[in-house]
Amino acid sequence: MKSNSMLATEKMLDVINILLDEQRPDFLFPKILEVVQDVLRADAAVLDIAGEKPLHLTRPENVSISISAIRLAKTENKAVVWNQLDDDSVDLSKSIVQNQLTSIMVSPFRTPDSESGYLYLQRAAREEPFTEDDSKLFDAFVGVCEKFAFAAFDRLRDKESLDVLKNVKRRGDIIYSSKQMDDVVALADKLAPLPMPVIIRGETGTGKEVIARYIHSHSPRADRPFIAVNCGAIPENLMESLLFGHAKGSFTGAIDNRKGFFEEAEGGTIFLDEIGELPLNMQVKLLRVLQEKHITRVGENWDIPVNVRVISATHVDLEQAVKEKKFREDLYFRIQVMPLNLPPLRDRGQDVVLLAEEFLTRYGAEYGRGKFHLSRSAEKAMLGYHWPGNVRELENRIQKALVQAVHGVVQPKDLGLDDAEALVKDSPRTLKEAREAVEREVISRALKDSGANLTLAATILGIDRKVLREIMERLGIKKENFK
Repeated sequence: MKSNSMLATEKMLDVINILLDEQRPDFLFPKILEVVQDVLRADAAVLDIAGEKPLHLTRPENVSISISAIRLAKTENKAVVWNQLDDDSVDLSKSIVQNQLTSIMVSPFRTPDSESGYLYLQRAAREEPFTEDDSKLFDAFVGVCEKFAFAAFDRLRDKESLDVLKNVKRRGDIIYSSKQMDDVVALADKLAPLPMPVIIRGETGTGKEVIARYIHSHSPRADRPFIAVNCGAIPENLMESLLFGHAKGSFTGAIDNRKGFFEEAEGGTIFLDEIGELPLNMQVKLLRVLQEKHITRVGENWDIPVNVRVISATHVDLEQAVKEKKFREDLYFRIQVMPLNLPPLRDRGQDVVLLAEEFLTRYGAEYGRGKFHLSRSAEKAMLGYHWPGNVRELENRIQKALVQAVHGVVQPKDLGLDDAEALVKDSPRTLKEAREAVEREVISRALKDSGANLTLAATILGIDRKVLREIMERLGIKKENFK
């Protein structure tokens, strides 16, 4: 029968393969803590790293640790075990008894950013103490993990250097290299410190909430709440109560006073996504809030002052909606002080590959699938595809590809882009022309299916009617040819 030490050793070797897949330090360190606590059956574990970006991870959340143990481990410069029965150190014995522990095991942990970190484990009273074999295994494991940490930092620096060479920019959650997004972020930087309302316009799935969060996080309100509200997803009969709150007994089911989204966002930012879907009666009430800076809860008759910045977003053609009396002109001018237009993904060039790589890294780690990369044919297919669902569609396709791809390589078929790949491969034209050919084919099919009804065709394509008209003008497509 195998000893606990042998079983732990075998398990530790298995999990090393898991750690090899973690490419980024911010993913690697939590995994190290999780793995070592599990393999060495510790009740609590702490990983502490000093440096420019200090890190202190604990499992569970609050752990009382022995400073004496940490100090001694650093002096010994290796993993050391202290048990309740040891009498060498009065301070250590006191820590063990006071915290009701059986034993403590701690080792120095070095990274490229710090020489003074440590990895700390402890077992509660009435558990078996750590053994010398555990200590040796722990020491070897820490040595391996330090090498992983150095390699992860090296990869990160290499990537950052490559990003500089490729003119890749990262601003918060935004990654891009295109001139179009450079202009968007530059404008967002100018708008962030100003108190004025902002409206973000663009097709569905272009990342309007990501930009809204970026503006908030770079504004003087960054330490206050950011509340996102999808106006198109709230039933009309609940809209006023959810936005402005309600008093107890104001309607059936109102069993208590409740704050609305505007009060919850006090001092911060409220993001009204799909504002073009707001019913007309709510448009009147929203205009009053923007003008007078106070709200009235449903069932009450007094005003509550609010200090909230409003960022709104829409894919709807608001100008057309105003003409059709579906959107109030006075509200339009109130929120349209400074529009920020997000380009569709198909117009962002190489950004599609950058975003795909980012999603591969993020979801590869989240799903435990490890490191994946795009094949050259996958990149070509992505650059030739028209992306009607924009960044949201790309994210969705990458998630599905991670399930289907093999040997760490994502192929066009894994992305569901076999046809786009064939078009690019067979055509002697440029990728831009290939993309336009795909757009022409898809739009022509939608126009045929809709009998040249632009509103219906836009719905089929999942884009705004105004965007469809713009693409048709660019490609020289006339709806009269499809009647």
